[in-house]
Amino acid sequence: MSRRAARSSGFSLIEVIVVIAVISILASMAVPYAVQVIDQSRTDATRKEMEAIQKAILGDPALGTAGFVGDMGRLPTNLGQLNTTLPGQSTGTLGVKMGWWGPYINTGFDAQGYLNDAWGTPYRYPSPGAGQLTSDGPDRNPGGGDDIVYPPSAVDIRGSLLVNLHAWDSTSSVYVPCPSATVTFYYSNNGIEVPVPLGAPPYTFSGAPIRSGLHAVRATCTPSLGASLVTGGAVVFVPGNNQQAKLDLYLR
Repeated sequence: MSRRAARSSGFSLIEVIVVIAVISILASMAVPYAVQVIDQSRTDATRKEMEAIQKAILGDPALGTAGFVGDMGRLPTNLGQLNTTLPGQSTGTLGVKMGWWGPYINTGFDAQGYLNDAWGTPYRYPSPGAGQLTSDGPDRNPGGGDDIVYPPSAVDIRGSLLVNLHAWDSTSSVYVPCPSATVTFYYSNNGIEVPVPLGAPPYTFSGAPIRSGLHAVRATCTPSLGASLVTGGAVVFVPGNNQQAKLDLYLR
């Protein structure tokens, strides 16, 4: 092999410099994109975690869970209360739980992980309004336009419930409207069960005591003169944000 052939089989210094320059340019273009992709994945993870925390607070009707509010009758004063045992546990009417029945968050290996967003910054709660969570976002500082707030507006744990009664009349063997009944709604006041009775229709429970979560309802009625007293009860999920739930209760 000639010396010319041997020299032509390798790379010159200029060629190596050009290759390094091209790789550097490509890397400089790729790094900002990679950072953007990572921040987007962290944003998505943070939003999902915030949604899970809200379900732990307010309950999930799809799963039939009452959440912290349903059990305690109030919002947590801090996120730590979701997984920190509070005194008082009891079972109320129709088996509805009263008091702290956590932990409400499945934390996996990191017991305190849910307190921080995907960038490792502690969530601000309640911020900016009641029941809301705020992540400082990618810049890890309050403000700046990249904060993540969930839910978008302040949480209102109040709801309402309309109970429609259907009483079995033994004299006519049919369900009839109940002319006179007592319907009692049970809710948790800081973990203590409190009854709210109504003695005349419409049996609508609303206002500050009626909070989102699982609640027991019981009713008694005499459908007509000479008929026997009938009773019944049910457990119903009442949503928050001033939404109304309806319950058709059949007494027999």
